[in-house]
Amino acid sequence: MKRVLPRLASALLALAACIFSPRVRATTTDEQVAELVKNYTGSLVFVEDKGGAGSAFACAFGKQKFVFTNQHVVAGHPGVKLTLLDQSPIRVGQAAAAVGHDILSLALLSDTKTMDMMIEVEKNASIGDDVVVLGNPDGARVIKPLVGKLVGIGPNLIEVTAEFVPGNSGSPIVHLKSGKVIGVATYLTTRDADGLAGRGTPKVRRFGYRLDSAKQWQPIVWPAYNEEFATIGRIKERTHDLGLLIREMARTGGVDASRQKNPAIRKPLDRFDEALSGKGPFKTDRVHAVKEFMTAMRTVTQSDIEKANARLRYDFFRKELTEEQQVRAEFYKIFDEMLKVAPK
Repeated sequence: MKRVLPRLASALLALAACIFSPRVRATTTDEQVAELVKNYTGSLVFVEDKGGAGSAFACAFGKQKFVFTNQHVVAGHPGVKLTLLDQSPIRVGQAAAAVGHDILSLALLSDTKTMDMMIEVEKNASIGDDVVVLGNPDGARVIKPLVGKLVGIGPNLIEVTAEFVPGNSGSPIVHLKSGKVIGVATYLTTRDADGLAGRGTPKVRRFGYRLDSAKQWQPIVWPAYNEEFATIGRIKERTHDLGLLIREMARTGGVDASRQKNPAIRKPLDRFDEALSGKGPFKTDRVHAVKEFMTAMRTVTQSDIEKANARLRYDFFRKELTEEQQVRAEFYKIFDEMLKVAPK
């Protein structure tokens, strides 16, 4: 009996400890997200101008502080205004473009609270971890957290399932468990020849560029940077118009010059129409006119690409040029095949 009493007393004491000790309630994902929004509201930045809006955030990077966003958010918008949720302005200094990343940094001059960045993401985060994108959906000046999972980690990119929209581009992707930024949200519509020529639909990718892997930065000289943006814009416009032309030719078996506004495309079309109607300076048959047109269109697919390739210096725009070049190579093949099957 004496041996039983100590055991019984120990059991009762253990039971009492369980009953009367304060219970630790597990923190839910929603509560963690709410806490993040509360802590980092003062670090989230709105990027706005007359043409639209995007997102950015203040973050410590090493021993310095910066505002980070995507390059595509500010490119071509020299007059952007940076403000916090309370509409107070942010003062920034020298801008720089990350090599191999769609990330732009602006030296933070204001006394603004900053977020923390995770280093060595591949070691400190795991596939399946919860993440949250804190941003400005559709440029509505509303901070809306979007929760998802980390589903991929690459040298420069992370893949996430959080379904953010274009207005979220430039937002921080936060690792929920640590509360640290692991990437800059980037909404991208993939351009390819099939989609532009009407043989498929554009693909949307949602991922983030890692901050910790951005090692090289190019100082931005705004006039030169914006001129390169304009150059790429003109190239994309021609790519789009070439896709429309190919789509029309495939659908109707012909072309309507009046529907083309791009001068690089319109000029060969006008010459083709003149040759067929007999209004040109030289008489020619239909076969020769078709061959001249296809030859000219092959040149149109490459001429602006070649000029830009010799001039562009910023890595971000050179990468965009490479993507356009791949699409144009497919267009070149289409016109080349048409030329090969033309009657001799």
